[in-house]
Amino acid sequence: MTLWLDPVCPFSWNTARWLAAATDATAQGFEVRLMSLAVLNEGRELPPPQQDRMTDSRRVGRLMAALADELGPHAVRDAYFAFADHYFDQSKKVDAELAAHVVKAVGAHCTTAAALDDTSYDAAVATSHQASQDAHGDSSGSPLLTIDDRTVFGPVLTGVPEPGDGPDLLAAVTALVGASEFSELSRPRNHP
Repeated sequence: MTLWLDPVCPFSWNTARWLAAATDATAQGFEVRLMSLAVLNEGRELPPPQQDRMTDSRRVGRLMAALADELGPHAVRDAYFAFADHYFDQSKKVDAELAAHVVKAVGAHCTTAAALDDTSYDAAVATSHQASQDAHGDSSGSPLLTIDDRTVFGPVLTGVPEPGDGPDLLAAVTALVGASEFSELSRPRNHP
């Protein structure tokens, strides 16, 4: 199972936490791979708050690519959780201090906060992003979930399900993804 995500997408943070709890409860695992909303939105006119988020996306993508380069692709999951806890739950900004925290959390020795601005990692981010789009089969945002070689957009979660509900949601998502006839299921985000 693979969760493709942009590290600065808040919905992906909900999905990642749900998936971590649900897979722990069912003894399954999942990997985290990088996609990029900054790459997806290149050339588009965005309002200033979204432009700021795309700047964060690009910078954190570089850091994740550097860590994957040093430690292997498995490092992205641990790096993401170390990053997202501080970025979303503690409202930390993307800066050298946050990058140093992530680097330390995954035990990297060569990667530094300078990776945030090292454009040499942009190609790796773009390649991983393209792999996410290829897996999905269409242009799509974050998160994407691959189960048994089938990739869907979502699930987009507005919060993290209660721990007891996580495995049931995973079973339902797995069943939907496994049905070749399944295409889409949606409701408004403000729905109770």
